[in-house]
Amino acid sequence: MTALSATTASGPLLTGGRWRFALLGATAGLAMFLAALDFSVNVALPEIAADLNADLQSVQWALVVFMGIRASLVLGAGSFADRFGLRRVYLWGGLAYLVSMFCIALSPDLASVVGFRVLHGIGTACMYAVAPAIAANLFPPHRRGLSMGFTAGSLAMGMVGGTIGAGLLVGAGWFGHDWQWVFWGRVPFMVAALILAWLFLDRDPPLSAGPAGAELTKGPAFDLTGVFTLAGGLICLIIGLRLGRDLGWDSWPVLTMLALTPTLFALFWSIERRAEWPVLPLALLRNLGFAISSAGMYLAFFGAFVVWFIFPFYVADTLNRGPVVLGGLLAASSLLATVFSLLGGWLTDRIGTQPVGAVGMLVMAAGLAWMALLNEESALTQVLLRACIVGIGLGTFQAAAYALVMRSVEPARFGTAGAMLSLTQALGSVTAVAIVGGIFAMRSDHHLATLAGTAGAEGAAFVLAYRDVFLIGAGVATFGAVVAAFGRPPRNTP
Repeated sequence: MTALSATTASGPLLTGGRWRFALLGATAGLAMFLAALDFSVNVALPEIAADLNADLQSVQWALVVFMGIRASLVLGAGSFADRFGLRRVYLWGGLAYLVSMFCIALSPDLASVVGFRVLHGIGTACMYAVAPAIAANLFPPHRRGLSMGFTAGSLAMGMVGGTIGAGLLVGAGWFGHDWQWVFWGRVPFMVAALILAWLFLDRDPPLSAGPAGAELTKGPAFDLTGVFTLAGGLICLIIGLRLGRDLGWDSWPVLTMLALTPTLFALFWSIERRAEWPVLPLALLRNLGFAISSAGMYLAFFGAFVVWFIFPFYVADTLNRGPVVLGGLLAASSLLATVFSLLGGWLTDRIGTQPVGAVGMLVMAAGLAWMALLNEESALTQVLLRACIVGIGLGTFQAAAYALVMRSVEPARFGTAGAMLSLTQALGSVTAVAIVGGIFAMRSDHHLATLAGTAGAEGAAFVLAYRDVFLIGAGVATFGAVVAAFGRPPRNTP
């Protein structure tokens, strides 16, 4: 049995000493860090649009396509890693990520950027799938909360690096406001991650063998049909929701995609019932810890996405601040999320996932409700404090959610479990953009009509609509706290 096999029962890496332990931790942390760096693209969207002669509606496809590919393939990548080994998926995904950075940075137009973001999405899906599994195998079961706090902290640190990096590289004009540095800047980190993975992750068994770490006998066939069916359903959902805002919800492309979504999901369910090595074992959906952590993560990212989607417009249009200030505000929130991810992971090892997860979500809900009270006269210190409260709550909850899911499944399915949380994060963000974005537009029009003829009506209408959607986010997070309160891992699992 290898030290980092998916079937490791005890978890800690005892071979190779503390240096190897630390370097493997860095390998897992870099994967989550790099996967989360895409928040930098949000900060750089105006510069990308201006340089490529595209409007903001068109340039958003660079986000939607990336998110769709990442969400649709991450569960397949996690299942593949459980079946064939973590190292293989890490290296393949890291190479795809690295190549995509060069291709995107050298792209001459928006169509090329969007196209190469497909490759970027594939690489990111692999990173998100394997990093939690690597971290979970580094620690014994009774320290799994700390290991998942490290995982969630690395994710939050990627948000810090992405927002600060984009603000300095693009907003401050260190390199002439060239948006390409948002991608060039990741290359050294990805090279370091690939070197570490190549040198220190244990080699996987041959592709013809059974699940990673098992005896080298022919194993069950990988569920490739399930991968493509699930990917098709998720892409139809994500693209359909995005097109609905542009073409109208009654247009035939939107209706076709949204009708195909449940059909493909039903077909996926049928395939999974018969597959030898299913992408998503249906028994996991009956696992309370797995289900609660996934549902909670979806609600957390649905509620918090107003900070990443609506909040930048408040900073830019209402407070008249540039990308450096925006990057600093988001980075401060993410930095506290990093710190409290580690603290939350430590606490779950001592008092359990239920209280930590529920309290974290309640803190996030309180922060969102407090942010809803901001207006045109709010000082930056007020904005900063409230954004930081959201970061504290989100970081604490994420550590509890990762710990819960890894304590609820067998080690042979760590890749699938970590990938499921990444999938629910992406789905929460995507549906928030479609639903909350639509509500924001409707409420903005409503308030503008109500305030017609008054001075500063447009700015006031924006602030009122902003308040409405942040209160919705706070309500969703409060419901998430109720869900998290039921999250208890089964007693018969690590």
